[in-house]
Amino acid sequence: MKTVTRVIVAVSLLLLTGLLIAFAVLLPDFVFSFYPVFSRRVIGLLARISSLAPFALWEWIALGLVLWLLYSLTRSIIKRRLLRWLSGVLLGVSIGVFLFVGLWGLNHFGPSLGERLDLEVQPSTEAELKQAAAFYLSRANALAAEVPRGEDGLFRPGDFKTLGAHAGDGYKVLAKENDLFDGSTVPVKRLASSKLFAKMAITGIFVDLTGESCVSDQTYFASLPFTMCHEVGHRMGLAAEDEANFAAFLACDASDDLSFRYSGYFEAFCYCYSALFDVNPSAAYAVFDGANDYVRSDYHGAAVHYEQVVSEVASNVSDTVNNAYLKAFSESSGTKSYGEVTDLLIAWYKENAGTWYKENAGR
Repeated sequence: MKTVTRVIVAVSLLLLTGLLIAFAVLLPDFVFSFYPVFSRRVIGLLARISSLAPFALWEWIALGLVLWLLYSLTRSIIKRRLLRWLSGVLLGVSIGVFLFVGLWGLNHFGPSLGERLDLEVQPSTEAELKQAAAFYLSRANALAAEVPRGEDGLFRPGDFKTLGAHAGDGYKVLAKENDLFDGSTVPVKRLASSKLFAKMAITGIFVDLTGESCVSDQTYFASLPFTMCHEVGHRMGLAAEDEANFAAFLACDASDDLSFRYSGYFEAFCYCYSALFDVNPSAAYAVFDGANDYVRSDYHGAAVHYEQVVSEVASNVSDTVNNAYLKAFSESSGTKSYGEVTDLLIAWYKENAGTWYKENAGR
């Protein structure tokens, strides 16, 4: 009887989860008139509670669950109660999925960030890509000599803890003009399992059930401040990867810390350059010719760094899982959606670059 009850409750929760998604898809104007604020407030509360722990709380909870599953599985086999164990696992998974979707996951189905910021986001042309790449490169060039660097000439933004504590500063500035950035800015945490995540080519993760934005300490130095802001962007309710990337750029640009600003413009250039290279390698090379020695070193250093820390097999597996997750939650491009930030970056560039855009629009 206990097994049947668990199954019934589990199925009911999964049906409720489906209904939540259906409401979000069919009645978006109603659902998203209140859900983003609700999500940010609840996640913010969870983040404040979990911030009391100086480590990534979710990692230890996950470890405890794995150990408990192994123990309970062994016990159920010995006592011949495997069916009851399976029903318990099903119930636990159902509760987790329901909470994930209810507290944060529905953000995947909300209005786009471009709409919410009144940006005219359109598919970009090759010319626009080239102009935007050149613009972001010009800003990275200007900041490159201002940021701290090691003896090897590579950008060294500072220690992880200090950066994590200031990753939300740019969002505090943005929130003064737009309340969609009015979420938790508690410090970003270091992953205890950083090396494992690095092997899978994962630089960071946001866990909504604890409200924790976490980043691997194996992340390339030039990308670290930007990546931290990306994970804080998820905590703001920006579920789509391209939108979290764009929010990270905006937060970096709004920061008073030059390390964050450089990282933001450096990453914006990298995304635009990569997109341009896919369209026209010659045009991309022509833009890259304008990079100064500092930016060139940081750009080429990324490939060297990730060759050392990433496992091809592990990264392929994680990419497959992440791709399936993103597609299941309305991001049809899957992991390619990370790079779709270029359309947002181009829209911002055209609206904010002003004189620079006008003088270079014909090039």
